Amino acid sequence: MSKKIIFDVMGNDNGVKAGVLAAVQFVKSNIEYKIILVGDQDQIKKYCSENEQIEIIHNPNVVKKSSEDLLDAHKEDNSMNAALKLLKENKGLAVLSSGDSGKYLASSIMIIKRLPNVSRPAFMSIIPTIKQDKKFLLLDEGANLKINEEYLIQWAKLGFAFSKNVLKVNNPKVSILNIGTEDFKGFEYHQKANQILKESKLKFEYLGFIESRYLLEGIADVVVADGYSGNITLKALEGTVLSFTKLLKNKIRKNIWRKMCAFFMKNTFKDIKEQLDYRNVGAAWIIGLNGIVIKAHGASDQKAYMGALNQIKLAIESNALEEFKKSLEE
Repeated sequence: MSKKIIFDVMGNDNGVKAGVLAAVQFVKSNIEYKIILVGDQDQIKKYCSENEQIEIIHNPNVVKKSSEDLLDAHKEDNSMNAALKLLKENKGLAVLSSGDSGKYLASSIMIIKRLPNVSRPAFMSIIPTIKQDKKFLLLDEGANLKINEEYLIQWAKLGFAFSKNVLKVNNPKVSILNIGTEDFKGFEYHQKANQILKESKLKFEYLGFIESRYLLEGIADVVVADGYSGNITLKALEGTVLSFTKLLKNKIRKNIWRKMCAFFMKNTFKDIKEQLDYRNVGAAWIIGLNGIVIKAHGASDQKAYMGALNQIKLAIESNALEEFKKSLEE
């Protein structure tokens, strides 16, 4: 029986091309999967010939980017909501969209609903580190600006379950993002969550607070944060990698000797760039929902969408959703 992924291709800032091409590439190398493309069928068919692994659901309406009326976002007639409703009706095992983050979050909570014992779903990304094949989870990344210690503890449990069952980390280590490592640092919810996790008998190893400058060292496997600091941290990490790449290129071009040395080092530079390229992950989870709901960047290219689809494949084949439920029950 085919495993189906529902893919809203209308949310990309640059049109449907990248999403459709990624879907075709994915099913070509994963014959046990089918993808339901939700969007403008005339646009989709420009990049996709008939394929028994690809199904098209016509809905050409793009979600409006707006922070208004989030409570009614799920009532709008658009491709994003159509995709979420297909997941709700068990027409697929996961849903992917690059539409407006706020409305995607609001609609998914209303349509898919939360897992039992989850107060607030969170945005979660898988982030590469300087260690080969080592990644860490960062959550929340913008879904919740006002939080309490209960949210941090719930996200720690969800992150642990994902790290262990999807990323196959043997004994995931959990930390809370803070401005320092001392117990008195941070807001009251940082301090309370820190104390509870230190005294708890949960199955994961808790490391205490971690500062953002150590994240890429790969010390922690799961890092929980409020949505404000988590989002700033994520964008700062992405921006630092991109800016460093530009700086390196500018310095190499200064003279012929540097260019010659760079020629012999090009494979090293290529390896570093590939290791830290966020497109290999391609998307963030809305974790804490009763379904696999994935959010891609609004400017995703084909490589980024492939990263997102491969992430969904990992989640489906590791039975991630059931593991989340078990973790919360425990």
